[in-house]
Amino acid sequence: MNTKNGYDPARYERMNHLIGRLTLPVGFLLTFVPLVILWLRFGIGPDLKALVQGIFSISVLMAPVSIVEVLTFSAMLGSGAMYMAYLSGNITNLKIPSAAMAMDLCDAAPATEEGEIVSTIAIAGSVLASEVIIVAGVLLLAPLGGALSHPTISPAFEQVLPALFGAIGAYYVLKEWKVAVAPIALAIGLKLVGDIPTALTIPVCVLASVLTARFLYTKGLVGKGSPA
Repeated sequence: MNTKNGYDPARYERMNHLIGRLTLPVGFLLTFVPLVILWLRFGIGPDLKALVQGIFSISVLMAPVSIVEVLTFSAMLGSGAMYMAYLSGNITNLKIPSAAMAMDLCDAAPATEEGEIVSTIAIAGSVLASEVIIVAGVLLLAPLGGALSHPTISPAFEQVLPALFGAIGAYYVLKEWKVAVAPIALAIGLKLVGDIPTALTIPVCVLASVLTARFLYTKGLVGKGSPA
């Protein structure tokens, strides 16, 4: 057991799970507090039948994506970063890019002690930064709301997420372009087939990425010592 400088990996992991298992349920329950206040104080509440139908329809779509996200991101981020990411939200569009770039800049590999610590620090920093931006956004929303909803500007906001993932994706594709060929081709093929739900395309493309990377690695085509 490595306890150098007072660091005990086993104790660190236990504390991560202890704090995470306490804070996630508390955070989940706190999200309902504003709704309960509106219901009890002002009598504002959704139709029960519509509420159940909405929860069911969203859950059917999001459950497969959520399972794939947990299986995919946990190996990359580690326990502490995962708990913080799911507690604060904006996982794919903010937390994952922050952790990925931080580990790359620090030359820390995922699924290692160093990678987990770096990803945890990066996500903690992104939480603080995003809270400042959210507060500023709320304060500026009223005076700028009309301008931001102008038909000339509003289409640009639809491209924020594609631009973010495009920039990050291009960076990693250039590092190991061979791994990206199969999943990108599959994603394009699925898009051409028809309007397939994201809940199906994401797991399929993730599986294709894993299998492709595994195949290329066993053949010595990617990884250390692979030909360019």
